[in-house]
Amino acid sequence: MEPLSAVLRGMNLKGSIYAAWELRAPWGMDLPEAPFASFHWMEQGSSWLRAGEDVLPLEAGELVVLFGGQAHQLLSSRAASVTPLSRLLVRHPPVAGVHHVEGPGAQSRLVCGKFAAEGEQGLRMLRGLPPVVHLGREKLHALPALRALLTSLSHEAGSTAPGAATAAARITEALFVQVLRTLLLESDEGPPGWLAGLREPRLAEALHLLHMDPARPWSVEELASRVGMSRTRFALLFQERIGQPPVAYLAHLRLELVTRRLRDGEESIAEIAHAVGFESQSGLNRAFRRRFGQTPSAFRKSTRA
Repeated sequence: MEPLSAVLRGMNLKGSIYAAWELRAPWGMDLPEAPFASFHWMEQGSSWLRAGEDVLPLEAGELVVLFGGQAHQLLSSRAASVTPLSRLLVRHPPVAGVHHVEGPGAQSRLVCGKFAAEGEQGLRMLRGLPPVVHLGREKLHALPALRALLTSLSHEAGSTAPGAATAAARITEALFVQVLRTLLLESDEGPPGWLAGLREPRLAEALHLLHMDPARPWSVEELASRVGMSRTRFALLFQERIGQPPVAYLAHLRLELVTRRLRDGEESIAEIAHAVGFESQSGLNRAFRRRFGQTPSAFRKSTRA
């Protein structure tokens, strides 16, 4: 398994469509802040995206992803009034899978969806990506695989065929990977984070090792040796590109695995501690309490209540 796949395996990504639209101007929708990443595919027509102080024009054939989960608005014109998304969905129930908003102006087609990642670690990984990614027509023209996915997504989003929602969800997850591939090829390294780490081949290999075998008692020395670097240079580069020391990154990764096993499995806490790399159950209890303010057993009870 190559590094990007190894890192993504820990996100437990869930993709979905929340609306396909046919809208005639004037129109505007207000989307609240959310614990996931939103994306919008402008299949036909044009619109404006307003996110805080940023205003971005969207043309037909363009894609925008808001990894920051920030509140934003989509408008047929900069002066259009907006309606909360929840109210629009109620006012305009879907017909053959598509929400229709009538008006006297030009028609636009829009597909809106989301990328959600399970747990604190997954959400932090989403938030570690650029807050807004705009893929214009020229860039998408050079990405045939991504364009093919968007075409398929548009078809499934407006379909009432059996399994359409499941097919759309799987397409959105593949779309997420394609967007990440595009970001990895960008020359601008951007802020520190796991994506910046994957751009550096030696750090990508270290991340691959950590995610593939998080229970191993990794030391900075061993990781540095495995990727062909000195301990000091490796530790400095990891901190610079990823934003935290290797040991802290591994600790966060292990605790996220613990929360997932507590939610989804029936293993005892001692078994979980051993499986993810803690020397003892008491060691896991101390680390878990420091991070989450409660014991693993209390966390398990609260998530299953």
